[in-house]
Amino acid sequence: MQEIKSAPKTSFLRRTLAIQLMVSLALAGFPAHAAAPAGDVSVEGNSAAIQNIGRAMQSPDARPANAPIRNSMQSQPTIILPDMGDPGGDSLSRMDERKYGEMIMRQIRPDPDYSNDLPLYDFLNQMERRLLQAARKLQLGGANEQGSGAYNFEVFAVKDSTINAFALPGGFIGFHTGLIVSAESDSEVASVMGHETGHVLQRHLARQMDRQTTNTMIAVAGMVLGALAMSRNPQAAAGLMQGGQAVAINNQLSYSRDAEREADRIGFQILDASGYDVNGAPGFFQRLQKATGIMDKGVPGYVRTHPLTTDRIADMQDRARTVGSRNVPISVEFYFIKARARMEQSGTSSGMYDLKNTFDSLSKQQAIGKQLEGFYGLALIAQRQGKIDQAEADLQQARNLVQKASAPGSPIQRQSLSLDITASELALAKGKGEEALQIAQATLRAYPQSYAAGAAMINAELRLGRNNDAITWLKARTRAQPNEIVWWSLLSKAYDQAKNVPMRHYALGEKYALEGAWPSAIEQLRIARSAGGADFYQGSSIDARLREMQRQYQDELKEQGKQMPG
Repeated sequence: MQEIKSAPKTSFLRRTLAIQLMVSLALAGFPAHAAAPAGDVSVEGNSAAIQNIGRAMQSPDARPANAPIRNSMQSQPTIILPDMGDPGGDSLSRMDERKYGEMIMRQIRPDPDYSNDLPLYDFLNQMERRLLQAARKLQLGGANEQGSGAYNFEVFAVKDSTINAFALPGGFIGFHTGLIVSAESDSEVASVMGHETGHVLQRHLARQMDRQTTNTMIAVAGMVLGALAMSRNPQAAAGLMQGGQAVAINNQLSYSRDAEREADRIGFQILDASGYDVNGAPGFFQRLQKATGIMDKGVPGYVRTHPLTTDRIADMQDRARTVGSRNVPISVEFYFIKARARMEQSGTSSGMYDLKNTFDSLSKQQAIGKQLEGFYGLALIAQRQGKIDQAEADLQQARNLVQKASAPGSPIQRQSLSLDITASELALAKGKGEEALQIAQATLRAYPQSYAAGAAMINAELRLGRNNDAITWLKARTRAQPNEIVWWSLLSKAYDQAKNVPMRHYALGEKYALEGAWPSAIEQLRIARSAGGADFYQGSSIDARLREMQRQYQDELKEQGKQMPG
């Protein structure tokens, strides 16, 4: 493992490590697993990366001349599946899971492919909260744990156009933007999330690993991001293969078929109890199956790792038939989130040009959902280009469509955070700070758990010079959610604007710590301590936190067999 540096690690280094890890699995011949039935749209971060790359490396074109020959999955009539393990015994504790999950996330969060789009983050986490509420009512294992044994689920997006999703230790779940763009309803996205939630609640990853696998757990972060590197630069993986000496990873990172079936079953129960359309999974799979018939090397990664069969889709449909027919409306927010997901993965300016054409085409289609996505997307494009008046006009078109779509009997449900957030941002861009603040405050009252609404309110307050209001709110939010980078970043900005030098560096140090940049975090707190101007309480807090950070950094280095620099 590479040492944690004082500055966030570059994507290239992490992805290089990731490709080495995954190539080693392909050459070592570790078995992959076929997907189980119903609802299995997801791929775990560990197994997804391993299997996506591993299967790609099995092709004759990808293999080096000196690589050992291995039979493909399809040529093996009998596969011995690994035991899932007992929930007790030597499995990781829930506290260990969370610790390792946080270590992984500290490597992922600074990466440019980690999405910081707050409405998208809100959408995914609101959906997860709805699913978890259903899981608790069903008394599913792990859902009602309290205290240190409870999972604090967090769902985040990764900027990648491929169709994939994955689970990490401790309740972290990632979604590729491509999966959201490819979905045709929020129920389809929820079917993926329900499956991933099933893996977490049943502790499938923890039950296959023991406390001696810390470095492997950290390496999972590299695998997740390495899969992205492979999609953009497949030659890099082939070159590393030729170089030999890859890092070996335990084959237990792949879930067994039994684990997949268990996650399918749990996911279906959660999806049904939460009120989403249980036909979401079979509908999504049917489209993926059709895609395999018209695509060759561009087959979605999920389809490559989990081959779709007629029997498998039929099994999903059979499960769905056990639930009585019900009309589940699609929320308008889903269409706006699709537009934001497209924006996140657009990348270059040329990609933005193509995306504008896509949104323009969508706005002219007959289906009202396509029009919603199209006009809102055009508003986002205009906002990005600084054409605020045009953005407001396109946003109004989207609002008009919402009114039309929300008429009695419409299959679309009116509910949109994104519209209000964009309206607040546009008002702020036009110098209408009070209007922007009022919109953001009203949105936060309607969505009290929204990160986007909170950030919009703080940005408006800072623009209006209401530094103390912003600081008071952010201090309360960082106490309630100390592991959220967005609040520490905004708090640092607020302290800076209020000319509070020591507390600015203190907040910045907390941000760096969450990104895994321990030396930078420690340095910021040392600056805060020596800056002067802090009161007794603030100074004591800085000293205590500095000691705690140094201890955490030392502990993390010990787990990796490294020494803390003098």
